[in-house]
Amino acid sequence: MDAHKLWMLRDFIGTNKVLFRIPVYQRNYDWSESNCNRLLDDIYGIMQSGDKHFLGTIVFMAAKSGGFALREYIIIDGQQRLTTLMLILKALSVVAESVGDDCYHEIEEQYLHNKYCDEEFKVKLKPIKSDNNQFLLLLEDKIDEMDEDTHIYHNFMLCKERFERWAEKGINPSHVLDALTKLEIVEIVLTKGEDDPQVIFESINSTGLELSNADLIRNYLLMNADDQEKLYENYWLYIEKTLRNKMDYSNLDAFFMQYIVYKTSKPVNSRQLYNSFVKLFKDSGYSQENILKELRYYAEIFGAFVYGSDKYSDRINKLLYRLRVLNQTTCYPFLLHVFDDYHQGVITEETVEKILQFILAYLLRRMVCGVPSNTLRGLFTYLYNRIFKVASNKQKYYETLNKFLFTVSSKDVIPSAAEFERALQKANIYGNNALCRFLLLDIENGDGKEILQAENLTIEHIMPQTLSADWSHIRPEEHEEYLHTLGNLSVTGYNSELSNKSFAEKQDIIRENSKAVILNSDVLDKESWNVADIQARAKRLAGIVLTRYKIERILDDSIEFEYIETLTLDNYDEVTGKKLVSFKLFGETYRQNKYALMLLDVIKLLDKKSPGKLQTLAENNYSFNSTKRKHVHLNLDGSGMRWPWKVTDGIYLEANLSAWSCIRFIENLLAEFGFEKDQFSFNIVAEEPSETDEDEE
Repeated sequence: MDAHKLWMLRDFIGTNKVLFRIPVYQRNYDWSESNCNRLLDDIYGIMQSGDKHFLGTIVFMAAKSGGFALREYIIIDGQQRLTTLMLILKALSVVAESVGDDCYHEIEEQYLHNKYCDEEFKVKLKPIKSDNNQFLLLLEDKIDEMDEDTHIYHNFMLCKERFERWAEKGINPSHVLDALTKLEIVEIVLTKGEDDPQVIFESINSTGLELSNADLIRNYLLMNADDQEKLYENYWLYIEKTLRNKMDYSNLDAFFMQYIVYKTSKPVNSRQLYNSFVKLFKDSGYSQENILKELRYYAEIFGAFVYGSDKYSDRINKLLYRLRVLNQTTCYPFLLHVFDDYHQGVITEETVEKILQFILAYLLRRMVCGVPSNTLRGLFTYLYNRIFKVASNKQKYYETLNKFLFTVSSKDVIPSAAEFERALQKANIYGNNALCRFLLLDIENGDGKEILQAENLTIEHIMPQTLSADWSHIRPEEHEEYLHTLGNLSVTGYNSELSNKSFAEKQDIIRENSKAVILNSDVLDKESWNVADIQARAKRLAGIVLTRYKIERILDDSIEFEYIETLTLDNYDEVTGKKLVSFKLFGETYRQNKYALMLLDVIKLLDKKSPGKLQTLAENNYSFNSTKRKHVHLNLDGSGMRWPWKVTDGIYLEANLSAWSCIRFIENLLAEFGFEKDQFSFNIVAEEPSETDEDEE
């Protein structure tokens, strides 16, 4: 590694036959407006003071010559500054030409182009493909053909407008160019085969302008690849185009976050994301191309989540859109599984629709009912593996999801229809803007083709937020209770925030500025507006939502969320540490997860079957232990027991027993009561047998 100072333009860019290549593993050019303005301010300061100015560092590796005497540099770090300098120079060139400043020729021939090189190497800077297309259009003065949603275009125009204002103030482009030559830089030259560019890249970018996780992942996958151009063209570029929104690349990071959760079934935060990806890649044994191929596949699915896709039905796209509107993205790792199963032919399109509708209804109910969302990320992280641990559950895909979410613990439980209806009528809907807009527009639009768009719509309080004399019939406590509820809200194109207009004026506003028919059908025909009207309207609107997002519980005892093994009294050798699920006695199945409680249940059932026998056993201080040191297990007062449990009035059970002892106790009791052993069996959680095991059987 070698490092020294130089004059940026004169000695580095300004020489002939030099090519700066931005490798494909680098991120896109994305300097912000503030970054550009800061550099332009520095240039202006140089013009005022005449002093030099340190710009920063550029790290590069010399590459093989692309032509006779051509020096090619692969930029490892500093491409943002270098690209911005080229945009500044081009903007200065355009302004210089327009005002007749001769420095135009100097900029074009010395700084932007290699005057004496072959056509292939004329342009000194070669960014990555997506940026290069825009940069070449710019250098060819085809500005009208450029994509205005790129940083290349945006920052060029910013610089050009700034230079035009300077020219109006009498600052000639030649003076600006002179200031540019006073920018000082430190170059760091890497030696191929000796320096590891990836280590240096990560070290440099651990400070300064923070790289996104997507930037780091791209660098990791492409930097040391022998065929990086091919990999970039075939895979990474497609991933970026699929998930990019104009100049916003945030969905790339979001995708990698959800992908890691999907692959590992473990939560991950942004600080852990890159290291988690590297570990996943190393553990997988995948080649770079294989992992990129997989990423492309899932990026296309994720793109449907965030933008929609013509690969799926209108119904699926509408449901995904509603999840986006509600900002319910925690379910995406689970949905990656669902959509993968769809593409693999495991489930049908209809099942996907049912799954999405169910999840949407589940999340909407929670939001309206005010259930905290802090557990949802964890729920959807492990949900797929939890419900499909038993592979046969995929034959009842929707039913399995339904059963699980209806049986989970209270923190993730589905609010009942009654709770949902009550909250729709009583809750402060206005306090959650996304939820409020969703409900109002969803009520109005439904699944119709002609829909109201959220843009430029205002949420209108029918009973206003500030009561005037026209609203004297509303008591203060009523106003507080009903103001922000569903029954008092509508949408218009009229911005009347904090308006205290009369009801008649409100009606006129709604009539003239709102195209909502369903929402306003019971507002426009009223002569006044009171609490009873709000309540009646809330009930009507809640009914629409309830019908649209109805959830029916599916009861199916054949669905288990773990592989269940059935044991009998002839093959229960080792049960310690095995989780109990249920037991069966006299043909009836009973859910139970504690062995001692199962024993208690069995005793009560036997007593019911043969009354009086239990009393006799207790009177005789019954012990199922056949050893000489007998311990009392049933008696009348619990004396001599380590942990006595009351079975019935006057009968106690020793509950301080191992799982094995509980089963042994049941076996002996059946004999005492005169029943065969085959009347009893129990189910435990076990490892699902492998395909090999099944074949051997």
